[in-house]
Amino acid sequence: MDIDHSQAQRTVTGRLLRRHGAFILQCDEGGELELRLPRVPVDHVGKSVCVVGRMLGPALMEAEGVRGA
Repeated sequence: MDIDHSQAQRTVTGRLLRRHGAFILQCDEGGELELRLPRVPVDHVGKSVCVVGRMLGPALMEAEGVRGA
């Protein structure tokens, strides 16, 4: 999965998982992202979501928001 690590805001869709205390996005385009979230989106765990945020690293995203997809 090719991801641009710029500070630009991005939108990524996939399935939200909870693994070892972390939130993981299983991306629709393949691969996984660990999410840094301002709030705990427990309502969305196990569901398809759309995450808006910016990339902090190759597999780490600082999310500004999570909503159902």
